[in-house]
Amino acid sequence: MKLPRRALDWLVWAAIGGAAFVMLRRRDSGPAEGSSAPRINLPLVGKAERFELDKARGKPVVLEVFASWCSTCRRAAPVLAEAYRSHAANDVAFLAVSVDDSLGDAARAKERWGIPYDVALDDGSVQRGYKVSLLPTVVVIGRDGVVRHTTTGIPSSKELDAWIAER
Repeated sequence: MKLPRRALDWLVWAAIGGAAFVMLRRRDSGPAEGSSAPRINLPLVGKAERFELDKARGKPVVLEVFASWCSTCRRAAPVLAEAYRSHAANDVAFLAVSVDDSLGDAARAKERWGIPYDVALDDGSVQRGYKVSLLPTVVVIGRDGVVRHTTTGIPSSKELDAWIAER
């Protein structure tokens, strides 16, 4: 069956519109840059303490929201681990927030992926408060508690270094 030219044009424009929607939607994951970072108070994997964002005030925070079943998250882990090691002397806090169902899944991801910084288990407050719809979502929070950068997928080392250096 041959489609009329007008129907074919319509299908092409629909496909372009759909692709544009997906690309724009991709950027909708995470809080708006320039907004105040919502509070975080979550239990840390393998520790008897909690991560409280208010206690990190005065230093930049690199926050990654991930899940153990997310293959893109697994591929992002070495990039974030390298950024953590590169900035260890710069008084920058790194936190991975797992949206997994259990502490065990988050702990296994931390161990298997070699995450050298703290991992917290989300109780739903970060995913909701930070408007995370895609994984991984990386958020850089400034010393003042304001969201400076938000991205999805695997950030480049160059991007992370530049964002952290902004201070």
